[in-house]
Amino acid sequence: MGIRLYEPAVALTDLAVGVEAGAFAIALARAGRETAVRTARETAIRRWFVVFFAATSVAAIVGAALHGLLPDGPGAARLRLWRVSLGSIGVAGLSAWCLGALLALPRGAAQGVQRLALGAHAAYLAGLARTNPPYAVAIATYLPGALALGAALASRLRDPIARRAASLALLGLGLTFGAALVQVRRIAVHRRLFDHNATYHTVQAIALACFFAAARRFVGAAGRKTPDGR
Repeated sequence: MGIRLYEPAVALTDLAVGVEAGAFAIALARAGRETAVRTARETAIRRWFVVFFAATSVAAIVGAALHGLLPDGPGAARLRLWRVSLGSIGVAGLSAWCLGALLALPRGAAQGVQRLALGAHAAYLAGLARTNPPYAVAIATYLPGALALGAALASRLRDPIARRAASLALLGLGLTFGAALVQVRRIAVHRRLFDHNATYHTVQAIALACFFAAARRFVGAAGRKTPDGR
């Protein structure tokens, strides 16, 4: 007997995003193990990019299960998956804060921002374990980190070493916000066969590819001295 998918296009595109992000996380993690000499900043930047892609992968794969296998409505399994999805989005937001701090701030200030972000997101995850918030709560948790990362990336455009990586990452970030607009405005390739959610996932997949290309360049540039001494 075959598996019935309630929203085939949405579930399959969500799954594709999850597999893509997971592959990027594994590739970056493996590249880190294969590199003999790494600076502390390079290690931290690589680690938080891996966290970002891994969290995005989990959120997308769980989203595929929610859209494809579990119809809307009450149920313990759906509630657990819903919390995992929202928690993963929060972890992605945490990684955005930490990456922004590492890319734009001196070491001491970056560590301070990371500690604050870790505390705030730990509280979010603790609250999530006891409540059933709407999707908007996860987006509200993710958005400040994304904006902070965008500001950090814009500040690196003046750095000739990091300019290409920052440009790619900003392109990915812009596409991410564009994908969100597609979802909010319900812009679809086809209203029934490939709706706004599936279209959103397609744009998001392109954005992730831009982030991965940027991550590879940022890690390589982290060990080199930048003009501002960071």
